[in-house]
Amino acid sequence: MKRTVCLVIIFLLAQVLSSLVVLFFFNLSDLLHEGRLDVNALATSPSALGISLLLNGAVVWAVMTLLRWTDRKSCRFGQIKWPVYVGVVLWMLPVIFIVNLLLETLTLEDLNKDVFATLVYNPWGVLAIVLVGPVTEELVFRMGIQRHLIRHRMRPWMAILLSALIFGAVHGNPAQIPGAVVFGWVLGWLYWRSGTIWIPVAAHVFNNFVGVAMIWCTGDMDTTLVELCGGAVATSVWALAAAVCGYVGYRYLDKVLEGKGIGRG
Repeated sequence: MKRTVCLVIIFLLAQVLSSLVVLFFFNLSDLLHEGRLDVNALATSPSALGISLLLNGAVVWAVMTLLRWTDRKSCRFGQIKWPVYVGVVLWMLPVIFIVNLLLETLTLEDLNKDVFATLVYNPWGVLAIVLVGPVTEELVFRMGIQRHLIRHRMRPWMAILLSALIFGAVHGNPAQIPGAVVFGWVLGWLYWRSGTIWIPVAAHVFNNFVGVAMIWCTGDMDTTLVELCGGAVATSVWALAAAVCGYVGYRYLDKVLEGKGIGRG
């Protein structure tokens, strides 16, 4: 558990450090001429926030590498054939649909709504959300925390659940926490079964890309799945189809990944 606590602290401190560094450089002119620092620069500049998130990922990766808390075997390419990656991405479609449909029934405050709405139209923001963020989070919460807990004799389902709960908690946004916990569990299961970090990374990247693409297509963060599907009846049909596809996909992945995961073989 000591490493788990340390990784969470490192993850949070890296966010603070990267924010301060970016604030300094984006306010360098004001510092030199007026001697002041605009602490709202991250909130008002999508580029500053996006670069801050990219720097955060680099810091976390560097620290984990220096501490030797990464797993070379999990990072190797070629352990899983590309059709499985395609299967994972396709499986995520019904999973994303069902989870987000359930989350729409909750009325939770979205503290990051305005910030996210600006990031998705900024190249640095998109890169941070779709690629760097998922890779960083999978390194910390799946490879760093979940794998360590399983290696130290915690039951896999408990390690997956604990890492998912921590993953949800560090988001700190009421509207994101339930979904992050559920997706954290899905990503944790994928990592446990596959033994490679690139499977959950692929699923995580796709999930975030779908979120960004939805905003691009609708131009509105408030559009619901019920509205997109054309009403409650159509949504119910889509939900049933998604549930069937999700179950079939789960059975397929559970079979093709058998014997490849952490603590197996």
